[in-house]
Amino acid sequence: MTASGQPSSLPAPGLREVATIWWDVERDPIVTWTDGAVFELADPEGGGRLELARFDPPPEDPRAVAAVLADGLAACDFPPTGDGASPANVAAALRAAGRSERPG
Repeated sequence: MTASGQPSSLPAPGLREVATIWWDVERDPIVTWTDGAVFELADPEGGGRLELARFDPPPEDPRAVAAVLADGLAACDFPPTGDGASPANVAAALRAAGRSERPG
């Protein structure tokens, strides 16, 4: 979280298809995280949010985890329920990137 109390974020251009499908927008989404524990995919203009993962305890390097989520997930990792990314697919993306964190 930034000093202003706003969530931190990274661009997620690889997840633009998710933004198009879920929010009917033609812009790149962002991965946000608050307190390093809850990560979400968000429309930077406030059009919607999907949860990516929750961690307890929070990862030591939330920015690195956000980068993996931004680059390691694809539209097929989001089931049609609207609940966000599949926990199994998030864990697989983290493993593939050599990260030890597991959502839970």
